[in-house]
Amino acid sequence: METIRLDPRDPRPLYVQIADALTAAIESGALAADERLPPIRMLARDLDVALVTVSQAYEMLAARGRVVSRVGRGTFVAAAPAAIETPFARTWEPSLGRFARGERMEGVMDRLAQARAPGVISLASAHPAPETFPMVEFARAMQRTFAEDPPELMQYRANTGDPDLCATLAEGLAARGCDARADEIIVTSGAQQAADLIASVLLADRAVVAAESPTYPGTLGVFDARGASYVEVRSDADGVRIDDVERVFAEYRPRLFSICPIAENPTGVVLPARRGKAIVELARRYDVVVLEDQTGWTLAYDGPAPPPLAAYDEDGRVVMMESLSKSIFPALRIGYLRVKGAMRDSIEAAKVRTDSFTSTLTQRALWRFLRTPAYARHLKSARSLYRHRRDLFVDALTLGLPWADVRPPQAGTNVWLRLPPRLSTQAAFDACAREGVLVMPADPFYPTRSGPAALRLSFGDLDDAALLQAAERLTRALS
Repeated sequence: METIRLDPRDPRPLYVQIADALTAAIESGALAADERLPPIRMLARDLDVALVTVSQAYEMLAARGRVVSRVGRGTFVAAAPAAIETPFARTWEPSLGRFARGERMEGVMDRLAQARAPGVISLASAHPAPETFPMVEFARAMQRTFAEDPPELMQYRANTGDPDLCATLAEGLAARGCDARADEIIVTSGAQQAADLIASVLLADRAVVAAESPTYPGTLGVFDARGASYVEVRSDADGVRIDDVERVFAEYRPRLFSICPIAENPTGVVLPARRGKAIVELARRYDVVVLEDQTGWTLAYDGPAPPPLAAYDEDGRVVMMESLSKSIFPALRIGYLRVKGAMRDSIEAAKVRTDSFTSTLTQRALWRFLRTPAYARHLKSARSLYRHRRDLFVDALTLGLPWADVRPPQAGTNVWLRLPPRLSTQAAFDACAREGVLVMPADPFYPTRSGPAALRLSFGDLDDAALLQAAERLTRALS
């Protein structure tokens, strides 16, 4: 094609040059919507490149939302996305002297506490269901730890994780397509500490962080404490938009990009693998570190969870964290980081400075539990329970709120309810509280602390009767 000129001196890979040239042609109008692109074999011949090079370029264009593939017909230019009134990226900078971690939730927790009364139903907590906790099986693993491990293992230790547990966690990642090794695992006291370690190593005061929007406020609170400045990356029904990722990386050159690819909290979206791969390519191109939170991967409802973004990482710029609090039980307080390359030593040193080591006793019991068939049975049973509760709750909301676009979460235990323009988040929060149902308002989930009116509704720890009653109260409050 005349629009493509490949330059061997260009540091971009050939497939990126092809994808960029075609993107420019689409944006300029040289390639119109629904126009068919050349077949892969023909374009590879014309450009004198390998078939796989053109195939990768088309995959990147699909991840950017620029083209669509139609089985048996070929690859076509996608229709232009609907115009969005807000700019592609919103920014926020901290006020000097106000770096308190709790500021993001300022007022929210007070309102939730004041609204608690007998008979109130809470959809605000995002707690897992206690009936899923594998107490008996984990107790057996703990008993075996006391009986079989020598006392020396319970001594003070200054390391980054029990070797057996690290090996088991690495095996789990390998089964998901990530070539992880035991020495790349750093065990932490939950995901909150994992995020804090990354922030302590990577973020100087007022460092720029790119973040999907909306996203989990707990991680944002860690970055708030470091005085981070934010750039929001816009999302659609499939997660973060690759065109926005690329624009933000190119214009703002963030130090870190924070993303939750699976069971994104609060929306429950699962990022397609092709977008994850494209994000890693862009991070390499623009020299951005990616922090991905894989905490929700065990609760993907509509098929196996996609591989972690770390599976596509070749140079150690993707750091993965996971908490086992939601998938096993919160009192466990075990999480981990998977990090390789030059960053690992710095993060290990930060971990030892923070608390020397995470409970060896808990790690040893967890290792034994993960090696038993009970762990897989537990995950299957929990996923089945949460899927049932999701479907019941979404059906009840759809019936009671016909104006609402209630989308079942693809993973996790949260429903993201967007409100009509006439209703503010604060008004909806207050109306729900008056009806005896607590919800989580939208603002803390946005890096800039402001977003469209919406509510997060968490259904994980409520039984069928409570969910149906909550849906009735929401209907009265929001009708």
